[in-house]
Amino acid sequence: MASAAQPPSLPLPLQSSNVAGGGWNSLQRASLYVGDLDPDVTETDLINKFSAIAPVSSLRLCRCLRTRKSLRYAYINFFSHFHARKAFACLNHTDLKGKPMRIMWSQRDPFPRKIGIGNLFVKNLDPSISSACLEGVFCRFGTILSCKIAEENGKSKGFGFVQFDSEGSAMAAMTALHDTMLEGRKLYVAKFVRKSERTTTSEEEKFTNLYVKNLFDDMTEDLLKEMFSRYGKVCSVVIMKDGNGMSRGFGFVNFQSPDDAKKALEAMNGLQLGSKNLFVGRAQKKAERTKLLKNKYKDVFNCRFEKLKASNLYVKNLNESIDDKRLQEVFGRFGRITSARVMRLENGRSKGFGFVCFSSPEEATAALHGLNGTFFEGKFLYVAVAQRKEDRCKELQYYFMQNTPIQSSYQSSCNGGTPQFHSFYFNFPPCPTVSPLLCQPSLYQHFVTNVGQYPLSTTDEQQNFSYDQMRHVHPSIAGIRRECMYKQHV
Repeated sequence: MASAAQPPSLPLPLQSSNVAGGGWNSLQRASLYVGDLDPDVTETDLINKFSAIAPVSSLRLCRCLRTRKSLRYAYINFFSHFHARKAFACLNHTDLKGKPMRIMWSQRDPFPRKIGIGNLFVKNLDPSISSACLEGVFCRFGTILSCKIAEENGKSKGFGFVQFDSEGSAMAAMTALHDTMLEGRKLYVAKFVRKSERTTTSEEEKFTNLYVKNLFDDMTEDLLKEMFSRYGKVCSVVIMKDGNGMSRGFGFVNFQSPDDAKKALEAMNGLQLGSKNLFVGRAQKKAERTKLLKNKYKDVFNCRFEKLKASNLYVKNLNESIDDKRLQEVFGRFGRITSARVMRLENGRSKGFGFVCFSSPEEATAALHGLNGTFFEGKFLYVAVAQRKEDRCKELQYYFMQNTPIQSSYQSSCNGGTPQFHSFYFNFPPCPTVSPLLCQPSLYQHFVTNVGQYPLSTTDEQQNFSYDQMRHVHPSIAGIRRECMYKQHV
């Protein structure tokens, strides 16, 4: 008699496909995203809520790395798609600690969601319309990924958002429902536009003041006004002058109508006057211009910094005989090296690692692929892009926290095939299943000192164990083969 199927000891990654709406087959999904949670909701609350509907395999309530406060969303894995679908249908928009949960199918690829594919903005909603009611109105046009009514202090603000899995479904819903009546109000349905894009569009549409530069030294304000008056009524014109009363080569023209200002900009910008090309643009306030310049130079700085960072390599497992010159010789065949240094102790002894900086990221990448893992002077080289210590520690802490899900004690008895789990918390290769009495130095290392290994044990956890050498039970090979045992302190 066949025994009941048990959940796998290690979750499997989702398989990719070309299915629209998330990039993978919906029939394989067994993971849910739960958002809009009350700040006081805990892992126990979620387990109790969802386990009452279907068996939970694991869950992750996401928290701030620094404060450990809830970020108000979670990921929940089930043993099968059937269980996940049942929980989705029963619990979406239901209350948990007085606040309705917003449940979505968890998506591996955040790209469609972030760029707003299939996202609609709906306003003029009656206060009685809930998220569940709004979803019921739109669901006949396609698969809804998310549906949310904007609220303030628990009361509807009269608008909401509906995101479909495809642009076609969203356009069909917009065409059919825009200007229709719902609870005595005419719906406004439109494609969602981000706030930053709305602000930029609004500012560009309303300007009346133009900035004009590349003016001749003998250009007068009357002549400048005459040139621009053909496009509409000009309220004021000014040419900026220096302390001696000489033109500084630029000025401002203010129109009465934004439409006239826009026409003048389109017609006059780039117009050739003698040997100069006139520049006409929207006049900006000093604070706005300063902010734009700051962002521009910040982007340039960040670009240069990222380029420099990508050009710097970290090299470890170096033989003690390797010096700076030898290190530069080995890496020099991949490009021009700006610096190569082996780190040393105060007594001059090599620490076994160093840094090599190339003139370009492309050369550094070639060296990384060419030398990482190669055998050199009796050791296998480890080559990686260099990181600052604080960045490395943050990355390892985040990696450790996000890859340690809370496992449910429920043992599944379903035999409907191998479940597919979301890879959010299982994005590292699975460790082999071995006896806990065996020494595993290559897998269980100190949390910080061995970058690149499995950071599965924190310093606090390691202090609860002692490490003792023990002889093997077979006398014939005693003294040759040894086993290691972790013995927990009482």
